[in-house]
Amino acid sequence: MKILVLSRAAVGPRMASPGVRAYQLAGALSRALPEAEITLAIPGDRGEVAPPGRTVRIQPYATNADAVFLAGQHDVAISRNFPPQFIRLMGKTRLALDGFTPLFIEWMELSERDILPKWRRTWMASNRWYLNMQLTMADFIFCADDRQRDLWIGMMMALDLVPPSVYARDPSLRQYIDVVPYGVPSQPLRPKGPVLKGVVPGIGPGDRVLLWNGGITEWNDTGTLLRAMALLAARRPEVKLVFMGVNHPDFAFGPNAGVTRQTIELAEELGLRGRTVFFLEGWVPYAEIDSYLAEADASVCLGYENLEARFAFRTRYVDLFRARVPLLCTRGDVLAERVEREPLGLTVAERDVEAVAAGIERLLDDEPFRERCRENLGRVAAELSWDAAVRPLVDFCLRDRSVALPARQRQLRALVRGGMYVGLKKACKSPPLHL
Repeated sequence: MKILVLSRAAVGPRMASPGVRAYQLAGALSRALPEAEITLAIPGDRGEVAPPGRTVRIQPYATNADAVFLAGQHDVAISRNFPPQFIRLMGKTRLALDGFTPLFIEWMELSERDILPKWRRTWMASNRWYLNMQLTMADFIFCADDRQRDLWIGMMMALDLVPPSVYARDPSLRQYIDVVPYGVPSQPLRPKGPVLKGVVPGIGPGDRVLLWNGGITEWNDTGTLLRAMALLAARRPEVKLVFMGVNHPDFAFGPNAGVTRQTIELAEELGLRGRTVFFLEGWVPYAEIDSYLAEADASVCLGYENLEARFAFRTRYVDLFRARVPLLCTRGDVLAERVEREPLGLTVAERDVEAVAAGIERLLDDEPFRERCRENLGRVAAELSWDAAVRPLVDFCLRDRSVALPARQRQLRALVRGGMYVGLKKACKSPPLHL
């Protein structure tokens, strides 16, 4: 069996969650299917990275045509999104769509940053047709949790991809769409030495580090966090907030983009930058993340209780679970519910500056509570190992058929939906405003 994991995001020394997920899925598949030939296709050469598994071959590609050629040489192709050219492979190469991100909702947020108001509706319409095409092409879909699964099933039903014939073959639809969470490596943390305390100017060896693990996106509420840090600055000068990187490897977010720029400007306006709040330039290399996690006393991620949160699976939380770092987060997403229930840290209502400040202090000072959270975090991390998470995808690869509608029935619909996407994309004349 030949399996292609097609990453549409950067894979290399520096990579964000989509690239990490493709990288780790390829490794987990190689361990579960040792006789299979696994290819991890990566967009361009972003620097040398070790293969994630003994039987995994890393293959750079430059164009969509290259990706189609690679996929045509494999029995199964797995990707977060397929270019329209993959329609020709339907019925030949089985296509598995990774729906771990609610892309349409994220694009809705980004449209306010990147697209001129008069073109926003056209841009979002093109994205809707793009997702419709993806769902139509897929022989199997997997996502991060059951809440996301419900979202995708609703869309599939609206697209007439679950007619009576499909339902009769599998009334649970688990063979058509299932859950593959964002996972964690099974090995314990392997820090290589100090990287923050006593290393970054302004952060002393005895300071308490509060880590923002990941980039700053349009759906993050950094303003509330910075105002909470301003409240703490006078009475808790040893508490330091560190943003782990401001240059996203996929160029989606950077120091001049939207909320990232606003966050840096507000930190300067409040007199916090370089004193209480620190922005690490670039992006922390994947191989060095353990060192940063090991120095964190607590972590924080704030957002809003909105539609994005409803269907989000905060991938940045998962490494914190593995590192057993207690977390402060906003209520609303599925992992925040676990943080509150188990507990793995503390949750707060959106935009509540005083609650955030109080929560930070409790996470740092309440040692019995911290220890309880750490024990629970270790247990949750064990549940989310990549080798356990990947099982539904392994099962799909081992099946010799798809329960989806026959490829020939879906192919014409995919062509129409792909054509609408291309047409509307060309019709949208707004450049990305943050570049």
